[in-house]
Amino acid sequence: MIDFARLRRDLSPGSLGIVYVWGLMILAFSIYDPNLFPTMATVRVVLNSNVVSGIAALAVLLPMATGAINASVGGTISLTSVSCVYLLSNTTLPTLVVVGITIAIGAAIGLANAFVVVTLKIPSIIGTLAMWLICDALTLALAGNLSSLTAPQLNGELGRFLYLNSWQDLTVALLYLVMLAVIIGTLLTQTSTGRNAYAVGFNPDVSRNTGVRVNALQAGTLVLSGVLGAFAGMVLVAQTAGAAPGDGTSYLLPAFAAVFLGATQFRLKRFTAWGTLLAVFMLGTGTYGLQLAGAAEWVPNVFQGVALIAAIGISRLITTKTLGPSKRKARRILRTAPVPDLA
Repeated sequence: MIDFARLRRDLSPGSLGIVYVWGLMILAFSIYDPNLFPTMATVRVVLNSNVVSGIAALAVLLPMATGAINASVGGTISLTSVSCVYLLSNTTLPTLVVVGITIAIGAAIGLANAFVVVTLKIPSIIGTLAMWLICDALTLALAGNLSSLTAPQLNGELGRFLYLNSWQDLTVALLYLVMLAVIIGTLLTQTSTGRNAYAVGFNPDVSRNTGVRVNALQAGTLVLSGVLGAFAGMVLVAQTAGAAPGDGTSYLLPAFAAVFLGATQFRLKRFTAWGTLLAVFMLGTGTYGLQLAGAAEWVPNVFQGVALIAAIGISRLITTKTLGPSKRKARRILRTAPVPDLA
């Protein structure tokens, strides 16, 4: 039997603020530019152009679930993308070997983050920011005096495998993003490891006292985050047919915005893969709509900040109104309850 009360809660603005903001945004842009915005071409552009942002957001999400912050994702994307193109253009290594080395570089960055955060006990935001600076410095050293690098394989087998192959003009990279979201979402919500990860993020000390391997979970998610950052770097070079130092910098803050925005969705209000993807594409829709409207380059950054505040504000406002009657009822019960005689 359908529980309509629960269904209403699950579909309310308090649980799905992103969807309602997204709908209003689509309506506004469609009214402003009815010839360009409300088309299938817009859908394809938004989905295809935000794949790298989605993978970067998932890379940020995993450590966040355990209470760790990985601010080195931008540097990881920059270093692995430049490393990938450098190896393709300057060595005779097979493409598959280059892919393996690139993934290994991302894992090495994750291991370094784990050493700094878990072993040295340096606050994650500080340690991973330092690692971001190191990655950016190594990226500049590897690129030398070149402002950008390219390789013929990016228009060949590697490019086709990572991005260029498509169905109905939707790239294969979008399929990879959805598969990653399913895997991560299942891991976090349907396994004991995922439940332990959320427990660590909520209270690491209590989790440690109950036998949860806090250090192992945080270290593991940081390594996986590095691997995802490397994959995002390779998808980026396949998408742009090249790489440049600092390419990953622009993906860091939108990734954090998407993760925090996604955490405001659904009843449990925690970091989730599906909430993160909703936020990625909502923010991507707004950015593309502003570009079609001819907005200045700085406007999308303002939009992302405003969208984050608006979605969280709506969710908190609705939740507060929903809980208000229950709180008032609780206060009334406490005022009218008989005082026990302790004499």
